[in-house]
Amino acid sequence: MLNYSNLLVLAGSLCLFLALVLAWCLVGVRASSVMKQIFPGYQHLLKAHIDYLMMSGLLIVFFLLFAHFRLSAPPAVVASMIAGSVMNPVGFLVLAVKPKTNQSPASPFGGVMACSFTLTTVGYAGAAWLVARAAALAL
Repeated sequence: MLNYSNLLVLAGSLCLFLALVLAWCLVGVRASSVMKQIFPGYQHLLKAHIDYLMMSGLLIVFFLLFAHFRLSAPPAVVASMIAGSVMNPVGFLVLAVKPKTNQSPASPFGGVMACSFTLTTVGYAGAAWLVARAAALAL
């Protein structure tokens, strides 16, 4: 049987790679007028960088917790965690490039972000529940 939890490490590695790329973009914004034009919303670029760092850590920690408790996370939980972890920081990237993006919940941007936040919440809440239940049973 396929252990979908292993996909968390791949997604965590991708998020870490993206955080590193954004770190170089942050350096570029400080040093280059061209990069400042590409990313006029510097503060949102920094938020995307930090968000990818946090998501990489969370994905890898949950992979380790699933491995420790010998849990096989349901595909829906894993898919929600991965999709949310990759999509959430993209919102900050959009705002870094186009700071005047309409962020209202009824806008296309707001709809995509609401979907992303929902996926993230469902995925991580499901993962936290599985790990907490396993830890309680191990007492």
